[in-house]
Amino acid sequence: MSKYHNSKGFTLIELIIVIVVLGILAVTAAPKFLNVQKDAQAGALEGLNAALLGASEIVYAKALIEGTQGSADTTLTSGIRVRYGYPYATQTNLKEVADFSEDDWKLSGSAPEVTFTLERQTADLTNAEIAANDVCKVTYRHPNQGEKPTITVTDCN
Repeated sequence: MSKYHNSKGFTLIELIIVIVVLGILAVTAAPKFLNVQKDAQAGALEGLNAALLGASEIVYAKALIEGTQGSADTTLTSGIRVRYGYPYATQTNLKEVADFSEDDWKLSGSAPEVTFTLERQTADLTNAEIAANDVCKVTYRHPNQGEKPTITVTDCN
């Protein structure tokens, strides 16, 4: 007799049970992994929101120093266009104010409101489709006198 003759392997039933258990684990864990993408998109939106808030406050401080915070439309010595001290809502101006990659963000609209959407999510959409659909976006609206700019985050669904 061979020394391997008495060794046992797994039965078909045992293999099926292992496969079923792995299937159940995969079904339970898959939604959590799929949710990571939505969490990453929401995090990117919150990051841009914070960058726009911080940058607009810095620009306002510069406008105070230059004494232009009361003007409806003027340009600071740094070249940034402001409305009542805060960044004016044009794509070019907001690119100057906030440091972000155009590979990641698609901008649409102009004064009084500019919308930032995730490039990978909206690359094939027109500006009208972006406005009509509920996509992940950050909207910057420049202020009226005595107000701060309105920055709105529309979360991913």
